[in-house]
Amino acid sequence: MLRFGFSTIGCPDYTVEQVIDAARSLGYAGVEIRFLRGTVDLAGLEEFSAARIGETRRRFEDAGVAVVAINTGVRMVSLDAAHRQVQRDAARRQIEMAAALGAPYLRLFGGPIPAGQDRERTLDAIAAGLGEIADESARGGVTSLIETHDDFCRSDSVLDLYRRGASERLGVLWDTLHSYRWGESADEMFGCLGRRIKLVHVKDAVTATRSGFDFALTGEGTVPIASFLDVLEAAGYDGFVDFEWEKGWHPEIPGPEIALPHFARYVASKVRGS
Repeated sequence: MLRFGFSTIGCPDYTVEQVIDAARSLGYAGVEIRFLRGTVDLAGLEEFSAARIGETRRRFEDAGVAVVAINTGVRMVSLDAAHRQVQRDAARRQIEMAAALGAPYLRLFGGPIPAGQDRERTLDAIAAGLGEIADESARGGVTSLIETHDDFCRSDSVLDLYRRGASERLGVLWDTLHSYRWGESADEMFGCLGRRIKLVHVKDAVTATRSGFDFALTGEGTVPIASFLDVLEAAGYDGFVDFEWEKGWHPEIPGPEIALPHFARYVASKVRGS
């Protein structure tokens, strides 16, 4: 049975308590943490300090709201050793945070390949770097996931990283909007990556093409969200399907008080048949 959650990128100014209250009142089973109180620097918030993170975990657990993932901006696309070390250090801090919160997943990116940078060397470096982080996170009980994003929207680009030696401990976060706008159907994507897909993001948009997209409230755009849910249900996927409403990056789109209940109503009608 599908479980539904949301990323806090959709409510970037919320506190922990507001996130929990929204999840409980709207029937969401879990949350992915990206923004809180207007920042993505979670390590700088007292709620995630060594002294307070245990209390924060208990607040989520007592409310019955799962912390599904810590969503990082970590990328291993650089060939510069110093920059790669910065990314490893950032990942290490957030692995520790995920483990302390009981979050099973850590989101990573492959990243856009920089113009003028040797493509083959870069792909090898991404495969090695993400694999290294995935192996380290696994030792802490956390599964690292590459999101289908940037130059890795299609299944073949993700599978190429495994062919280049990326660790089998690296899973996939399927961002359905990006695979769709790059021309891959839900059946094709899940057929190629199914066993590797551990987490799913959904969001709607209009004019969703390779060159860009404009966000729309769920069901009001052109993205065939119901087809993604149908494929997941038919495959027996029992993980989280999370609403990623990018209010944190796009302040002009509707706020969480509109978007979060709207998505909850949409999935209730499409999945639960109400």
